[in-house]
Amino acid sequence: MIGRRKGCEMAEQIPLTLRNLEGRRVGLVLNDGSQILDAQLISAGRPGLSSVWILIDGTDNFIPVLAVTAVQEVTQAA
Repeated sequence: MIGRRKGCEMAEQIPLTLRNLEGRRVGLVLNDGSQILDAQLISAGRPGLSSVWILIDGTDNFIPVLAVTAVQEVTQAA
């Protein structure tokens, strides 16, 4: 059960990490295995909202927070 608990802790960490990265470029991994390699994170959602708002190539996209399994900031090469 330790692995299961660790997974729960990671799931709880995702929304906090998303909030900390608002306004930045991010890469996301979704629970279906798909990846979004470069998007601008507009809003990570708030209580009562269940979607992450990202901008990909000028198009608004809304993804359920629970669908996000990993997130990282994308750094631009100089």
